[in-house]
Amino acid sequence: MTTEANKNQPLPYKVVVERDRCTSCGSCEDLCPELFELDEGGISHIIGSERVGNNDELEMEDEKCSLDAAESCPVMIIHVYEDGEDML
Repeated sequence: MTTEANKNQPLPYKVVVERDRCTSCGSCEDLCPELFELDEGGISHIIGSERVGNNDELEMEDEKCSLDAAESCPVMIIHVYEDGEDML
């Protein structure tokens, strides 16, 4: 249950994609299609994310399959944080 007091609290997980370093391999989309897609330029995009600089960022309630995608990324541009700490 969400209360007014915890509505403004950050969610425990945050996923970040460094878009300018993406090599368009598609492994993130293959492993986690509910969270990642390649945009029209072939660059990794987090579905429902906010663009911060050239990065995509999304806060989430749970890490879903984002950690699998991060571990499979050959150039390590996907970062998953739990309570501000990098999980990889």
